[in-house]
Amino acid sequence: MKKNKSMRDCAYDELTTAGRSLPFAELYGLVAIDLEMTEEEKAAHMGALYTDLTLDGRFVTLDGNVWDLRSRHTYDKVHISVSDIYDATEADQADVDPEENEGDELAEPTGEEGEEGEGNEEEETSGNAASLESFGIND
Repeated sequence: MKKNKSMRDCAYDELTTAGRSLPFAELYGLVAIDLEMTEEEKAAHMGALYTDLTLDGRFVTLDGNVWDLRSRHTYDKVHISVSDIYDATEADQADVDPEENEGDELAEPTGEEGEEGEGNEEEETSGNAASLESFGIND
């Protein structure tokens, strides 16, 4: 990254300039251009920006992984009721039959995964690509 500006502040500036909400992939692309990121930096910092936006009170996420400035939205439009979350969780738990899972054990690691220095470079590269796709960014 070339500039001495945070990704969060760049995102704020981009949303202000756009005057509308933006999908995360588009917003991240604009931030990456503004900060002159390399492809490696883009892959490495995407999750950090997503986390920063989530924790920064100036931003709000809308349906479909679209982000906007909180100041453009009324409280009732972006507020998530905790009771709704608990109701949905309780409904999901009621659908699970505890006897159905009885005797299931966690799979033991094979010892081949995650060993250092044993050619996991290809897995790491494909993992970065999968991460990019999960944010709606395709190289």
